[in-house]
This record gives sequence, C-alpha cells and structure tokens, in this order.
Amino acid sequence: MVVWMRHGFFGNITKNYGHNNTILLKSWINTRNRICRVSQQQQVDRCILNRYAECKKFLRENHDVFVTKADKGQVTVIMDRDEYLTKMTNLLKDELTYKKLKKDPIRQISLKLNELVRSWRDSGIIEDTDYKCLNCTNGNLPRCYGLPKIHKNGFPLRIIVSALGSPLYNVASFLHSILHHSIRPPKSHIKDSWSFVREINDIEINTDEVLVSLDVTAFFTNIPKELVLRGIEKRWQDISGNTKLNLPQFLHAIELVLGSTSFSFNGDTYEQIFGSPMGSPLSPILADIVMEDLETHCLAMLNFSLSFFRRYVDDVIAVIPKDKIGDVLDAFNNYHPRLKFTHELE
Repeated sequence: MVVWMRHGFFGNITKNYGHNNTILLKSWINTRNRICRVSQQQQVDRCILNRYAECKKFLRENHDVFVTKADKGQVTVIMDRDEYLTKMTNLLKDELTYKKLKKDPIRQISLKLNELVRSWRDSGIIEDTDYKCLNCTNGNLPRCYGLPKIHKNGFPLRIIVSALGSPLYNVASFLHSILHHSIRPPKSHIKDSWSFVREINDIEINTDEVLVSLDVTAFFTNIPKELVLRGIEKRWQDISGNTKLNLPQFLHAIELVLGSTSFSFNGDTYEQIFGSPMGSPLSPILADIVMEDLETHCLAMLNFSLSFFRRYVDDVIAVIPKDKIGDVLDAFNNYHPRLKFTHELE
C-alpha cells in the first residue's frame, strides 16, 4: 500500500514536472515572440517619427512646397505653393459664384442666428439644451481650401469651405439631422463602393448599349436655391413628422444657412453668392434632394427606359443605348441653366 502511494506520488511529480516544463517552454516562447514584435514595432515607430520630423523640418525650410490630399482617394499631393494659390485665386475670381468682401461679416451672421434660435426656444420649438448648442457666442469665419482633382487633366482644384467651428455649423447639422431622418434614399442611390461593385457585376449590357458616367460640372457651387426650397416643400409631409418647425420656419432656416456663406482664404474674405458650399454638413443632403428631383423629371422625359441607372450625389452611371446618349444628355442639360452634365464612356 505504501509502495503504491510512493510510486503514485513520484509518478505524478515526474508527469507534472514534464507537463509544467512544456507549459513553461511554450510560455517563454510566446513571451519572447511578443517582446520581439513589440521591439520591431518600436523600431518601426521610431523610424516613422524620425521621417515625420525630417519632413516637418523640410517643409519649414521650403515654403514653396504645399502638401495636401487629393479630392478623391487616399492620396497625398505635393504642389508648388504659387501654383496652388494661383489656381485658387482664379477660381475665386468667378463673379457668378463668389464676391470679395471688404469686412468680416461674422458678427452680423451670429446676430441673425442667435435671434432665430432664441425665437425657436421662446416658442417651445426647441428645448433649452438645444438652444445652448445652437446659439453662437464665439464662432469663427469658415476657412476655404482646394483639393486637387488628380483624376482630371490639369489637376483642377475643388473648393472646400470648412464650416467646422463657424456660427452656423450646429444649425446646419441640426437641419441635416431632420432631413436625414425624414427622406428615404431613392432607388438609384448608391450606398457605398462595395454595394456598387456587387450591383455592377450583375448587370448585362447588350451589344447596342454602353456604360456611361455622367457628372455635373462644379455641382455644389451651382445648386439653385429655388430647387432646394421646392424640393423641401414637396417632401414636407415626410419632414414635418420629425420637427416642431412649420414649413415657413424651416425654409427660413435653410435660407439663412444658404445665404450666410462667407469664408476666408489667404487673408481675404469672400462670399459664395450661388450654390451651397462644399464643406457644410447641410450641403450633401440638399444636393441629393435636387439630384433626385432632376433624375425623376429627366428620366420621365425620355421615350425609352434605361436598364441600369445609379447615382452617388452628382455622379451618375447608367447603361444607355448607343444611339440615345445625346438624348439623355439633352434631357439632363435642359433641366436648369446652372446644371451642366459631362459624360464619359466606361
């Protein structure tokens, strides 16, 4: 009996010693691998930080170099600063879209805004917490910059007016939220690139058809205000369920945002006198409203149907009969004088 216990005892020790040794060895290997990975990552981080410091030093010493990102795609663009400033200045000289101001209008804009949201609070349309969020006490004038369209010849710039931190930013976001929760996306809406790829892979193009992309020239700076207001009126039955504002009050707020489009660039103050600035949280959904009404009207004008039609904001892709491309372009280009489409065969 004693011998059996001693034998079992030492047997278990030997067995556990071997088992624990294996565990210790595996644990040591895993720890070593983790340390190696951390060490390698630290080396990579140090290398990146060193290169980043070198880059900052180079840019500080070379003021003629301008670094920005491309209009589309995650691409960094390096430009000559004088070329960038020349392109921006030429765009801002368009007197149909912009005008130069002699003084900063930020105080007048803030007064109009605060008077509006105060009336909403006093009428019980918004709570005091919303009023505190929408009321402006220290807003800044929006800043303007340009993003190069590297997919187009000559790399033209797209003007962006960053409204973040401006007096009307929170009100624009407030109105956008109401519209976003009220308006269903149309059948033609492209949710994202993945869903578009799945759809495009399934379509069949006949020999007498062609895949065509349509694009509005400088769409955001050419959005007609009357089309925006008309589109909201048409959808008011859906919108009214998500706000205590009545239609005139809502339209007045939209007009305030669209009519207060001042910004600064290179030390000068400008105002966008037409369209909706790209960079405002309200602009994309207003653009969608205008484009949805446009496509509904123009497609109904055609005496033939398109087997495939999808749209992301102002970028349209469609399957069109080869001999009907001109008819489609005519229908779309005749909708409004400020909205002009170009096309490319895909």
